[in-house]
Amino acid sequence: MVGGFLVAASAVGTFAAYTAATTGPNRSYAVVTDDVGTGERLSQADLGLVPLDLPPEQHRLAFTELGVLDGATALAPLAAGQLVQTSDVAKPAGGPDRAQISLALDLGNALGGDPALLGEGERVAVIVTYTEGGTPRTATVSADAEVVRVLGGDRSGVGGLTVVLAVPPGDLEPIAQASAAGVVTIARTTGLAGGGTSS
Repeated sequence: MVGGFLVAASAVGTFAAYTAATTGPNRSYAVVTDDVGTGERLSQADLGLVPLDLPPEQHRLAFTELGVLDGATALAPLAAGQLVQTSDVAKPAGGPDRAQISLALDLGNALGGDPALLGEGERVAVIVTYTEGGTPRTATVSADAEVVRVLGGDRSGVGGLTVVLAVPPGDLEPIAQASAAGVVTIARTTGLAGGGTSS
C-alpha cells in the first residue's frame, strides 16, 4: 500500500515538472522589434510582446502592455529584441504631442492651490491680465493645458506655488510671455465641452 502511494506521488511530481517545463512563461513583456536610437520616439510598430519568466525585481520594471509605451522617448540605445524597462524610456505627460512648462503663481490665481480642483490630470485655461494704454486687457494664452504637477503652496493663503503644465508646443512662447508681461491666472476647465477659448 505504501509502495503504491509512493509510486502515485512520484507520478504526480513527474507530471507537475513536465507541465512546468512544457507550458512556458505565462506572462509577456514589451521588447523593441528594431534598433532604436537615443532620443527616438517609440510607436507600437516598434514594439512586440515576448513571453518571459522574470523575477519580481525585474517584473516591476518591465512593461506588459504596448499602449503605455506609445509615444515614449528612448533615453538610451535599444537593440532589436531588447526588453524595455522603465529606466530606458521617458513617457511625456499629457501625450506625445505635448511639451511641459512651469508657472509660478499666487494661490489666489491658482484656485487657492486646492488639490481637489488643481490635481494631476485636471484641464485648465491659462489667462493673462495686463495693462495696455491704461486699460486692463485679458487674453487666454492656452485653452487646453493639462496639470502635470503642483509644487509648493498651502491652505494658509500665504506664498505661492509652481504649476507644471502639459501644453501644445505652440502655447509655450505665449505662456512664457504672459508670465513676464502680466498677471497669470489659471481657470479649471475639466469637463467643459471644447475646453476654453483662445484669443
